[in-house]
Amino acid sequence: MKKQSVFASSSWSSKKGKLAVLIPCRDTLHSAHALALAELVKFNTMNDIDTHVFMDASTILLTQRERLATEAVNLGADYMLWLDSDMVFPATTAVRLLKHDEPVVACNYVRRQKPYKGVAYETIGDWQNPLSFDVKDELVPIEGIGMGCVLMKTSIFKELSKPWFDFQWSPASNDFLGEDMYLCQKINAAGYTIKVDTALSQEMHHLGTYAFNVDLLD
Repeated sequence: MKKQSVFASSSWSSKKGKLAVLIPCRDTLHSAHALALAELVKFNTMNDIDTHVFMDASTILLTQRERLATEAVNLGADYMLWLDSDMVFPATTAVRLLKHDEPVVACNYVRRQKPYKGVAYETIGDWQNPLSFDVKDELVPIEGIGMGCVLMKTSIFKELSKPWFDFQWSPASNDFLGEDMYLCQKINAAGYTIKVDTALSQEMHHLGTYAFNVDLLD
């Protein structure tokens, strides 16, 4: 059975453009993410941002992202805010990213596997040297970043050929390039610069699981 995007829309009259919040997820949402999302929508309402939330619950991430981006384009959204369902973020996230007025601006965050490093890369393919979190108060240009928290102008997608998301074999790393880096490559090739808000990045939380056992006892 074909799964449809689960659409929950909260919209208000706005002078600042239309924002589509896009969330690929599984069958359930973590309560911390749901609470952060509710607070973000509330804050957007207070700031007159016409906000629409789209969630796509399925198992193929490529399909989810492709469908969500299509929803935003068909909506006529001015901006897309990608939020992964394992992210917790400040209520002010959308407003702060929108204020930069950049084609693509994102937040760095810590990956859930060792070694614990960020997911932003000044050079795609140089996986051993992600952007440092030591830079905290500026916009930094990069080539690639994970899609956990990324704001994009929807007009970019109208310029890019489909598929917007795909997996690509990388002989250099002897591994597949993820759908997030695939999109970043297309954005770079179209002449746009991806930037990281290093200040907001300090406030991102990446949810994970942890096995508690007797080794942790005092």
